Parts: sequence; C-alpha cells; structure tokens
Amino acid sequence: MAMTAKSPEWTDRAPVKISASREIVASPDEIFTALADHESWPTWFPRMTNVERYGELDDGLGSTRRVSLGRVVVDEKFIVWEPGKEWSFTALDIRGAPPLLESLNERVSIQQLSPDRCRVTYLMALGPRRGSTWMFDKALRKSVTKTLRNTLSGLDRHLEELSSPRP
Repeated sequence: MAMTAKSPEWTDRAPVKISASREIVASPDEIFTALADHESWPTWFPRMTNVERYGELDDGLGSTRRVSLGRVVVDEKFIVWEPGKEWSFTALDIRGAPPLLESLNERVSIQQLSPDRCRVTYLMALGPRRGSTWMFDKALRKSVTKTLRNTLSGLDRHLEELSSPRP
C-alpha cells in the first residue's frame, strides 16, 4: 500500500508519536555507524529478517532500503542523514500489513552525554488512516513502545559485541 511520504518537520507534528530512549556506552560516531550498517539490523532489531538497499544511492540522504519484518515489507527513504547526530526515514510503501497508516516517519536521535556515553531516542511518528487513531493511542502504543525499547536494547548489545575484543 503506497504511503504518503512526509518531510522531517512532519515527524514532530504527527498525530501519533511513540518513542523510547536509552543511554548507551558508545560514541555518537560508533552509534551512527551501527545505524548506517543496514545489513546488521536483522541481528539486533526485533522481528526484522532482511534489509536490502535499492535505488541509485547506497547510503545517505535520499537513499532507499527495503526491510522485511516477517510478512510485512516496508520501503523507506532517508530524509535526514547527519552522521553522529540523527537519521530519519519516511515510509514509501508497506505491504503485508493491515491498511491502518497513511504515513510513517521514524527518527533516531543521538545526544552525547560524555565522550563515550549517549542518549539514543527512537521516535516513530504515525499518520493513521481516518478513524484508526484510537487504535494506536489505546491498543498499540504499549506494544510499539516495547518494540522500540527492545530495539534500543538490541542496538546496545550489538555495540557491546562490536567493542568487545575477539579471542
């Protein structure tokens, strides 16, 4: 189902916003490098089974990727790409999911707290189809928040594994 692509500014004005934050022991560049390593996502992002890049750009602003979350497939276009600080994408298409959304942006922000510690915030901004906003506010908010927390926990573990010396 084709989605309505949204600008980065829309992310903060979306009708439904769900987020989670976590302090992670890593530098902003280490965190961003892990986020930009698309192929590693299935090892630390819950239910993600595949990521493939497509289109003319391999990385950066305007690049696209296709992610598989079980039977759900999402085409994404990066609308913010600021190494060490933030990245964000807008969904272009979602297949295999109930038609509840018109638009979806996701943003990961990295706030440096010390040289080796950051607060990472994962925000999901949703534009539900008319009449389905209540489902996100009442029924799905708790589940999506848990998924975002698990995602950040997985990212934290992934970064720990990358920094651990190999035997």
